Amino acid sequence: MRESLRLAMAEPTESLMDRCKRSDKDAFRQIVERHQEYAFALAFKILCESEDAKDVAQESFIRVWAHRVDYRADVKFTTWLYKIVVNLCYDRLRVERRREKIFLRPDHRMEETAEIHSSNPEELAVNRDLAERIFHLAEKLPEKQRIVFTLRDLYDQTIEEVATIVGISPEAVRANLCYARAAIRTKLEGKRKE
Repeated sequence: MRESLRLAMAEPTESLMDRCKRSDKDAFRQIVERHQEYAFALAFKILCESEDAKDVAQESFIRVWAHRVDYRADVKFTTWLYKIVVNLCYDRLRVERRREKIFLRPDHRMEETAEIHSSNPEELAVNRDLAERIFHLAEKLPEKQRIVFTLRDLYDQTIEEVATIVGISPEAVRANLCYARAAIRTKLEGKRKE
């Protein structure tokens, strides 16, 4: 109850960003505290690697501070932050692809995801197999489809937010999402028949 009251009385993020523009480090600290879990969770869902996700989340806030004067209050802060996170994830995936090391240590992914999403052992046991199959199938999607699928279906962003974050039209988001879902559904149904 106290936490919800504190959040209700908290200063709006846009106001904190105005203060950040004037180099207010306390306002920046509050922004980081509010949004660091979201930045990490998004990066983890794209990269499937805890250490890489931590690095991306940290780098995202360095970029927020460095580009604080570029923030426009007419854009939702989380959309702006998510765009930064996704761009950093794209960069990391490109570097890893060059090294041919994308999605290292797949056996640890589900354990890390479980720690993030739930501490209920029964719930984890029920969903673990399906989630693991979806992760394996999603990582085989083309890069843009994987990012769109992750943002929309795993991170519950709106089509418009995904379009802004990825830098494509809402129609392109819908098309990529349709292809990604169809590919995953086809593969899941194929596995059930085996």
